[in-house]
Amino acid sequence: MATPAYRPSAQPQPLTVDFEALSYISRLVEAFQAFDSDNDGLVTAPELRGLLASLGLNKSEAEARDMLARADGDRDGLLSVEEFLDVMNAGELGLGALGALLQAAVPALESFAGGPDGVLGADELARVLGLMGTASAEDCAEIVACMDGDGDGTITVEEFKLMADLL
Repeated sequence: MATPAYRPSAQPQPLTVDFEALSYISRLVEAFQAFDSDNDGLVTAPELRGLLASLGLNKSEAEARDMLARADGDRDGLLSVEEFLDVMNAGELGLGALGALLQAAVPALESFAGGPDGVLGADELARVLGLMGTASAEDCAEIVACMDGDGDGTITVEEFKLMADLL
């Protein structure tokens, strides 16, 4: 059954977010996940090299090992998605306030969507963020579009939570 479109009684203020930056970070996370062959949230130097190549950054094996060594904050010989985003200067994009807003919405979204595996579209996100008075329906459509890796117009609560935690 389709959820009716959310229509707030009072219009929230539009977010001042660089949605291109959000899309960029989302693409980096998707690429990272694609090269994380065992889905443990970490990549090895050879996986990092493939990941960088997929982004158009062709590095030698030695360059990839050196990059990993410089970015590997916990010195475990592996690169986490957070460390990878640091290497790619994602933290300089100024999305921390959006991350805090999205993190605040996670509990309500989990409840609304029936748990972390629940699926959200722009209308569902607008319903929750609109009730919080924090985002317009247009903003919510942009957020979902930025995070929607497969182009179906939806994201899972878990995908939403991951992005919120990484911003």
